[in-house]
Amino acid sequence: MRKNYLFLLMIAILSLGMMTGCMMEKPSDAESQDDGESKDGVVEITTVRTMKDDTKFKKGEDVNNNVVTRWAEEDLGINFNTLWTVPSDEQYNTKIRLSMSAGKDLPDVFLVSDGQLIADLIESGKVMQVDEAIEKHASPRLKKIFKKFPEAFYQATVDGKRYGIPRFSGGNGSDSLLWIRQDWLDKFNLEAPKTIKELEHVMEVFSTQDPDGNGKDDTMGITLASKNGLATWLADGSFIFGAEGDYLPKLWSENEKGELVYGSIQPNAKDALARLNEWYEKGYLDKEIGILDEQAAIEDFVAGKSGIIAAPPWADGWPINDAEKNIEGANVQPYPLPGSEDGQIGRKGEGLTTGQFLFSKDFEHMDKFFEYWDAIYGYTLGDSKYFEKGMFEGYDYVMQDGKPVYDQETIEKVTGEPYINPGKYFLPTDVPTIPYMLYDLLEDLHATGRDAKNPYEARFVGGTEEYLEAGAIVNQQNEIRIENKWTGPPTKTMQERGELLEKMEQEYYADIIYGNLPVDAFDEFVEKWKSSGGDKITEEVNAWYDSVQGK
Repeated sequence: MRKNYLFLLMIAILSLGMMTGCMMEKPSDAESQDDGESKDGVVEITTVRTMKDDTKFKKGEDVNNNVVTRWAEEDLGINFNTLWTVPSDEQYNTKIRLSMSAGKDLPDVFLVSDGQLIADLIESGKVMQVDEAIEKHASPRLKKIFKKFPEAFYQATVDGKRYGIPRFSGGNGSDSLLWIRQDWLDKFNLEAPKTIKELEHVMEVFSTQDPDGNGKDDTMGITLASKNGLATWLADGSFIFGAEGDYLPKLWSENEKGELVYGSIQPNAKDALARLNEWYEKGYLDKEIGILDEQAAIEDFVAGKSGIIAAPPWADGWPINDAEKNIEGANVQPYPLPGSEDGQIGRKGEGLTTGQFLFSKDFEHMDKFFEYWDAIYGYTLGDSKYFEKGMFEGYDYVMQDGKPVYDQETIEKVTGEPYINPGKYFLPTDVPTIPYMLYDLLEDLHATGRDAKNPYEARFVGGTEEYLEAGAIVNQQNEIRIENKWTGPPTKTMQERGELLEKMEQEYYADIIYGNLPVDAFDEFVEKWKSSGGDKITEEVNAWYDSVQGK
């Protein structure tokens, strides 16, 4: 027995020695520190991100040690290493650009939203072309999503080659609908307007009949922001232009020939400005509309001085909720956008992406990135082996009586800690989405009143009736969306003349609305815009559009 033991021991020692010798001659992938893998075979993926200074973590956690990083390491074999964080997008872009200019290594994967920076990084040769990686490593469901939205890749496409993976937006997530003071409508026995003409009647009443009952002439019809363009994300005026034609200010849209044209100089913009001038003269608009950005514009509505605002469904939480808190008896309800008497209607459509994931040309683990990306998409799609009850117990849900509970108040009570959405720790922030998916869901929930089928849906089932209805309304008007088809970096002439042209547009638009210039001054603006670089910009924009489409 002892001889057998010694024999087996000798064989084990010899085997170990042979293995050690082989390792010394040629390090295994698992031991190499140069290829992004740690000694235990876990792959390191470096990244960077924006993160506000007041970002809260649970006790003992930080950006590189939290419930998401632990899950990624334990279940996927990925060690995410965030090299640095900065609080703002501007600082983020600057730091990336400085690293590129100094010849420093880029992170393995990082999100970029700025079109010029994306173009410069591609031109530098420091980022990877991703077509082969998509074909080789993306899961079938990811490939299906990518195929459905090919234009989402245009922002990082050069000569028909793709250099980025799109970070999708909600698609229609920031598209607007009307929010109207229902208590004001009820006070005057008014119906919600279905046409611009009916809207004008409602605004006339709201502006002249003292709807707040304070005996003062201090109310107006509608809240609009125009400083950053009248087709915008809050206090939106795009529907006013959409009721006159298929082009919107500051957006590049296809004409009947399939060419991109600039919406601010199209004939329907002149008609919309004439209407806005009438509204201004009648007191339907804020007297300072020409200088109001989105944040400043909503003050009238939140203070109870305006009865209508065009804003996305998420405005139910802010600023609509603030208005109802601030004003006793205020009741704000969502309604579809109105159109012309002959049915012409349009609104600004949100872009498909919030940026592009770029990858260092030296990154060797695209397979692991796609494994991770598919895993968290599983949560969004309600088909995940990792997140069957929620993202992480004690974070977005707790178990009670054998069932997951998603109520924030209950979670805080059970855990004894403030609620923290673990989605914000994912790369880059929150779980991924698919364009139009959310409002499809809200429309279904609003129509059926059914329970959630998975943890992702449970995030929205508890939403207010107004939020669900608003999402349904936006979804039902998807056919009226007018999107900005130009997503490339500033063209050469834009860089040289863009600031001048933007200032010219803002001044002409404001002066026409205020009545400082006649409506026909719009024709003068168009000619000046074209001759001051606009025609050349149009050529450059269309050259880019042809190139990304492979023409």
